[in-house]
Amino acid sequence: MLKKTCKDVVLFPITIYRACLWLPTRLCAERGYSRVGKSLGLLLYSLFGLPLSILLGLEILIVINARLMAHLMDDSTTDQSHPSTGTAPPHHQSGETPPAWHTDLQVTLPGYEHKPYPTPDPTLPRDQFYDQLLATYSPTIPHKMGHEPLWDIPTDIFFDGDTDPRNNVSNATSRGTVPAVVHGEVIAETSDAYYHAYILYHVKDYDLPVREALADATFHDGDNEGIQLRIDKASMQVTLVETWFHNRFFLCNRTGESQGTEPIQTRTLFEGGTHLVLFVQSMGHGVRCATIEDFAELADNSKILRLESDPDKRIDPAINDHTEYNIGYRLASLKPWYRLAKTHTDSGEDAATLFEDSIPLGTDASGRAIQIGKFFAANDVEKRAWSRPKPPWAWDDRWDDIPVGLWHFHPSLSFNSYTGEDYSEQYQYNAPMHLIFTADERKTVLASLLTEHYQHAPQQLARRTNPVNRQPSLLPAKNRASGYRSSVM
Repeated sequence: MLKKTCKDVVLFPITIYRACLWLPTRLCAERGYSRVGKSLGLLLYSLFGLPLSILLGLEILIVINARLMAHLMDDSTTDQSHPSTGTAPPHHQSGETPPAWHTDLQVTLPGYEHKPYPTPDPTLPRDQFYDQLLATYSPTIPHKMGHEPLWDIPTDIFFDGDTDPRNNVSNATSRGTVPAVVHGEVIAETSDAYYHAYILYHVKDYDLPVREALADATFHDGDNEGIQLRIDKASMQVTLVETWFHNRFFLCNRTGESQGTEPIQTRTLFEGGTHLVLFVQSMGHGVRCATIEDFAELADNSKILRLESDPDKRIDPAINDHTEYNIGYRLASLKPWYRLAKTHTDSGEDAATLFEDSIPLGTDASGRAIQIGKFFAANDVEKRAWSRPKPPWAWDDRWDDIPVGLWHFHPSLSFNSYTGEDYSEQYQYNAPMHLIFTADERKTVLASLLTEHYQHAPQQLARRTNPVNRQPSLLPAKNRASGYRSSVM
């Protein structure tokens, strides 16, 4: 019995076909109309059985693909001491001896040209220094192309010159192209680290035609995914990366090991010493750290994007699925997003705001609710699923203890929770907190987020990050008695 049941499940297309024939034939045979019953069975299969078989088959392929794209790395795949493939042989500049810390993490992909970015100079004004940091650590991005390549090019959400994303799909369609853009920002600085965000916005999330025909939840206007990374000040190395892969945070680092609440998905790979190599899917645009296995497919429907700040040297992507290894992108700031974060409307309203709906973050001293935008505005407002495009402060992994907002507003705490490290949580600079909220609002927002975090943390994590023990890292000593205060303020 068990063997037959397993066989029926594995051969589900045949099982569905037989079931469609059996049901009406059984009913009609009692009245002597077997031919009619068989005809009804074929009709039933055509209308319901065949589409169901196709849908289940596609879902199985999608699950298998997701497992291959996002599987936990075992010892055999994390051994990257010789990252050579037929399409991406590793090499270094002639006469150079690569530093020992990255010899087993360094790869060179097709189209790479050494660009001597100026060494970041901390004596420069902050904005200039941060721009140097963003360029030096800008990611190299192998991006897969699907059957609608226009939607697979990361671009500026304001590419059409206005701040209303509701018309982005129509404007991109009429132009037939979009510029290659990655949104980048040094979001925070502590005594021991710099925290960067690199965000990839796509005009549309799409899927296979069959899936789109069967379920409109498989596609939507706008798509926004990306990463946050930590740069250690002492070594100026990228020590940890968190990527947003659809609705999960994926972690990667140099060692492949973690003592915190989240597993490490893979080790980090770099090009040119400092440029983290990311892999981005076509259609759904999930972002994760690249693995050696990804490079075997670079010759198939891929475009490799690298920062090119000089517009005269920048090579724009062709809007097709042909492979191109030398595409240049420019960096766009997140500061406009921060300045517009509190300007939002309800979904479906006739407006021109950047954001729709809101995330509540407490109330200010006058009793007024503090709220920020939850979704990027779009025409398909009826789609209220988790897949709607969101700014990074609205990214929320339901399987961790970090509440919505805290991941982007308090990155060092999130990194500490995920890895079990003890990185500084004293901020010398915090872009989203300072550009979105007033000084009084920052106190309320931080207290609200920390309270929610500690209330929902698992017991093991709570012992390690008990608010009583953690307050010294968050509160100046003279202000601890007055409640939550932090240098993010």
